[in-house]
Amino acid sequence: MQSAEPLLQVTGLKVHFPIHAGLLGRQAGTVKAVDGVDFQVHAGETLGLVGESGCGKSTTGLAVLRMHALTDGQVRFNGEDISSPDRASLKRLRRTMQMIYQDPFGSLNPRMRVLDIVGEPLRVHRLTRGRAAYRKRVMELLERVGLKAEMAERYPHEFSGGQRQRIGIARALAADPKLLICDEPVSALDVSIQAQVINLLEDLQKELGLTYLFIAHDLAVVRHLCQRIVVMYLGRIVEVADRESLYRNPSHPYTRALLAAIPIADPDPEVQARFDPSLHGEVPSPINPPPGCPFHPRCPHAAPVCQQQRPRTMELAPGHTVACHLHDPEQAEAMARPQ
Repeated sequence: MQSAEPLLQVTGLKVHFPIHAGLLGRQAGTVKAVDGVDFQVHAGETLGLVGESGCGKSTTGLAVLRMHALTDGQVRFNGEDISSPDRASLKRLRRTMQMIYQDPFGSLNPRMRVLDIVGEPLRVHRLTRGRAAYRKRVMELLERVGLKAEMAERYPHEFSGGQRQRIGIARALAADPKLLICDEPVSALDVSIQAQVINLLEDLQKELGLTYLFIAHDLAVVRHLCQRIVVMYLGRIVEVADRESLYRNPSHPYTRALLAAIPIADPDPEVQARFDPSLHGEVPSPINPPPGCPFHPRCPHAAPVCQQQRPRTMELAPGHTVACHLHDPEQAEAMARPQ
């Protein structure tokens, strides 16, 4: 069940990285990785954050965890402004928000036993007293994610990719967090293992009342797990909708192109006709994003107004918003003119 007030509220989030060049290291430009993002996540909900590589999804997740400094905007967690926390507040905050990383091979220290990898949050936050309690808690966490307790004495290289990701999940659960940011947690796994990990995440959410911000580029995975979906492109949000609305009635050309790219064994021609063809070209550089609508260089419906004005965010239905001139009544006449 979702709470009335959001657990996580992100408003006007911007994360820009300076580019330095020359012997004096002067700033030569700025990477606008995230450029004005607003969304919220309710307790017990799974919110999907999707888009192509380089659109700012992972940077958004790291900024929420305060692992990246904010250039502008506000992040509120559980009613508290965490945009500029002090050191003590940040340590307390890290206990309530944890991350599951994309790479199950690179995210685990190869020189540490699983016992110490999973138990590290217990030591950092002083959540257990004594070696016996520490070991008992680690064993419980391993068994909760489907691993045997005796595996605690092994090293990461002794496990498969799916098992390593389960170890990463156990580590994230050790501090009893309220929010888990899942940064493409199944993209590096085989399809059959992906299903097992997704089912595990669903079971853990029901058992522990967890809230997920699920970052992915695979809309098929997101459809199975998420209640609402945020679509990002070049550091901005272009569409937000609940799962059924987004897949039944995708409104932004970028969303329709992403859905058209999902492989379907026996596609319905009438359904496929609602989707745009696969995307052409590459995502523009966030160093020098296009003026107006950032998607216009790749959009099959682009008009002159798209090159000149940034589209407003329009509400098509309760909970379904889109930033596209096609749905703006004030731009309808300009969009209808032959190009």
